[in-house]
Amino acid sequence: YSVRGTDAQLVQQRAEIRPNFSLPPGEYAVHASHGLATAIRSVTVTEIGTAAVIPINAGALVVSGHIGGPERPMPPARQALRLFIPTANNSEGRLVTSVLRPGAVLRLPEGTYHLVSTYTGTNSVVRSDVKIETGKVTEAAVNHRAATMTLKLVRAVGGAAFAGTQWTIETPGGDIVAEAAGAFPNVDIAEGAYTVTARHNDREYKGQMKVEGGVNRDFEIVVE
Repeated sequence: YSVRGTDAQLVQQRAEIRPNFSLPPGEYAVHASHGLATAIRSVTVTEIGTAAVIPINAGALVVSGHIGGPERPMPPARQALRLFIPTANNSEGRLVTSVLRPGAVLRLPEGTYHLVSTYTGTNSVVRSDVKIETGKVTEAAVNHRAATMTLKLVRAVGGAAFAGTQWTIETPGGDIVAEAAGAFPNVDIAEGAYTVTARHNDREYKGQMKVEGGVNRDFEIVVE
């Protein structure tokens, strides 16, 4: 809570549930904040004192992440979260925060927000709308449809992988979403279909890879 006089100068400030302010009689503006939610009310202080109740229309948001289903929680360090206030024709109109941590409680004014969750180090991004209601905690569980693929360039199915292989993974439209190097690198990637190119000893080998959310597996390209 903070109290300002008629000249807008800060008079007193407290971080308590029910603060008491010792003030000369007069007109004041009391500002109350609860997380990102705020409210302001004009208060007249008399010689015998004044009691004021300042309602704040606020709730809270807690976000968690999963990979392929609720049985596979996402490591919190791998989930990047951004929260927006939608505007006309733009769901990401105004940024509220880009440092929201999974599992943390964020207090917000009542309203509808747009949540963007990124599985960091991958091309998996999930967007959703969340509604915050006064006096309630909204729990948003974000499910990323992604998997870990182990890439191998082999002479025969199930054979030993070639060392020193360079890898490129592209979407059907030709956008590069991941690059790797080695005999059997692990790549975290969103569900979908991809073209994989393996380069070894100045030769290129291509394969078509299908990724299913939550299904980790090997992907082999066989040298012809």
